[in-house]
Amino acid sequence: MQGKSILAFLVLGLLCFQSKGQGVEREGKTSANASQVYLEVGGAGIIYSINYDGRFGKYENGLGMRIGIGGAAYSGDGYIAIPVQLNYLFGNKGQYFEVGAGATYASITDLFTDNSSSSNSLLGTITLGFRKQPFGKQGLTWRVAFTPFIGEGGFWPSGGASIGYRF
Repeated sequence: MQGKSILAFLVLGLLCFQSKGQGVEREGKTSANASQVYLEVGGAGIIYSINYDGRFGKYENGLGMRIGIGGAAYSGDGYIAIPVQLNYLFGNKGQYFEVGAGATYASITDLFTDNSSSSNSLLGTITLGFRKQPFGKQGLTWRVAFTPFIGEGGFWPSGGASIGYRF
């Protein structure tokens, strides 16, 4: 009998604790769209890329994604890269630590020789960086990050920087 009373007391206590927690609002909620477009040099787009980044939900921080397209030509070779990542922003009020992981598809083609050849690769990507963006409004954004690649040949350290616009 005493065991049932203790169990009932614990359940009642947990229900009270849970109902109190439901009224707490997560920091960083905004009525503005937290999406942005940015030009990245280095990073997951390899040499340069243009990217779209957005949060899932109406928060400045938290879970989001990025997708982009990049390309370049050099000494008769050209490439197209498509970086895709899930990312998470820690922080608030426009200053965030970014952690992300995903993949970059790269297609490399010999453009100017008679025996043109091509190769395709899928590389794993990681992002660890800092992002600065306007809090709750449109404006200029920038970010810098350590962005290594992981593939069949191993681990390649890399970095990137970007500038963009939040809308």
